[in-house]
Amino acid sequence: MVLALVSGAVMGVIVLVSVLILVPATDRPANCVRLVTSSSTEKGDLIKELADRYNAAGRTFGGRCARIESFKKTSGATMDLLAAGKWTDTEEGQPEPQVWMPSSALWLGLLEQRGKSGLIGAGQGTSLTVSPMVIAMPNVMAEALGWPHKDIGWSDLNLNSRGGWAATGRQNERWGRFTLGKDNPLRSTSGLAATIATYHAATKGNYNNIDTADAVAFVRGVEASVAYYSDDSVPFLKTLYDEDQKTDTPYISAMVMQEQMAYLYNNGAPTGDPKQLVSPVKLNRPLVSIQPKEGTLIMDHPFYTLASAAADQKDAARDFYEFMLEKPQQDRFQELGFRDRSGTASDKVLAGANAKNGGVPNRIEVPSTADLDRMLKAWEYTQRRGRILLVLDTSGSMSSPFDKNRKDPPFSTKRMDLLKPAVQKQLNLLHDDDEVGLWTFATSSSIEQVPIGKAKDVRGRISSIVDGLKPDQDTALYKTVFDASKKMQAEFDQDRINAIVLLSDGVDTEGGVTKEELLNQIDASRLDNTVRIFTIAYSPDADKGVLTEIADKSKARTYDAGNPVNVDRMFVYAFSNF
Repeated sequence: MVLALVSGAVMGVIVLVSVLILVPATDRPANCVRLVTSSSTEKGDLIKELADRYNAAGRTFGGRCARIESFKKTSGATMDLLAAGKWTDTEEGQPEPQVWMPSSALWLGLLEQRGKSGLIGAGQGTSLTVSPMVIAMPNVMAEALGWPHKDIGWSDLNLNSRGGWAATGRQNERWGRFTLGKDNPLRSTSGLAATIATYHAATKGNYNNIDTADAVAFVRGVEASVAYYSDDSVPFLKTLYDEDQKTDTPYISAMVMQEQMAYLYNNGAPTGDPKQLVSPVKLNRPLVSIQPKEGTLIMDHPFYTLASAAADQKDAARDFYEFMLEKPQQDRFQELGFRDRSGTASDKVLAGANAKNGGVPNRIEVPSTADLDRMLKAWEYTQRRGRILLVLDTSGSMSSPFDKNRKDPPFSTKRMDLLKPAVQKQLNLLHDDDEVGLWTFATSSSIEQVPIGKAKDVRGRISSIVDGLKPDQDTALYKTVFDASKKMQAEFDQDRINAIVLLSDGVDTEGGVTKEELLNQIDASRLDNTVRIFTIAYSPDADKGVLTEIADKSKARTYDAGNPVNVDRMFVYAFSNF
């Protein structure tokens, strides 16, 4: 596996010196080569901006022109779709790409491990830009650990074994347990890099010791602090940013991400959208970018042309790539927080990212494909386990077609008939040591179908009950979520990720509990004692606004199964947080 790993620091966010009159891609000549690109999410908005700039430039190659269409998706999700060949099955309706721009060439190694390296054209992978992986912390919490006078690493994050934040001083007792925001390494580059870096620290760089008792204990100690495993660091950042002006205590202690994202956060763009940089808010607790003392990985942001691209698309991809390496575009990468390809960084950007180490990072050895595969398999046993209550809507509307306005399958299939196999599939994906239970709800209140227990013990019972579910009556949405949240809080297990996965296809029709009473019940003042509620809006009739409010109030995520072919994927997305 070849990685273009270099170092440097991020360059600041400034308005473009030159003003371009952008012509929409649709105004390009009709015979232009259509080139679809898929970028990792943290640079997706920037790639869209540069694609628009390319389309407006009147550029030609060999007498031809190209029209670039840009989309974004997490690197792991893109790899899965490429390997499975299911681009017609994406929930966003993204067309199949001819160019892939993941965050790291690590994903090419995982494609190789699956025997799919032939999907990428020969001689591909030159870096567009780079960004190191950092541990980003609110400055007050970093200072409590000794920053900037002390080098901080993975071993310093195992605070909970010493009593949580109270171990750093009595004044910090109010912060409770240390909570780490980490992405799922099967879906996110930051999560993948963090897992590699943790195993590197645990083994002192000797990957032959991945499976030793000491290494397992070290990694498990770090993972025990994880709030939940997101597929993208943006939800953590957005919530932290929104609450910076409202609360005295950061809701999360640290996040693993690319340094570029920490820079954008500090400059007013927590979601990575450059348009947010116009009027940044002065933060009470800006992020500090910490390169772990044991070493870090550098995200090399390669540019891949897929082998399936037609000859003219490969020519167009080459021209687009050359365009992106030209100075105006490279300057824009650095303006938005990336390091340049040689590793140069300005003092202004280092200050903006609160990056103590602005020189060459302590780069760790990248594992072989075989070692990376061993790490990911080992992670399945060291990750923090979930305690999950699955809450399913069984009201009468679940007997309706998924979309009552469409007559074609699967939109015309009954909602309950689509739901059952999706739940069965997810139950089989749960680890035996995860804990799971089942509630259903229709009229008046919920029914506890299966109390929470180890997946290996209750999987069969839940599967049998789901198979026999029959829709009936109204939708007691608010009362059910109120009761479920109250019960899960009363039985909170601090050693597990405590969560509810709620699926509903309609709106509350029962009353008994108001929306305000429900939202007040959801206590999410901190992530160390919060029951997160991940919601799935199932069908066009679902009350997406309320489901989003419920997820946001509990500092979780909401998912929209707006297309029946995505029902399986929505459960995978929701449960991948655990």
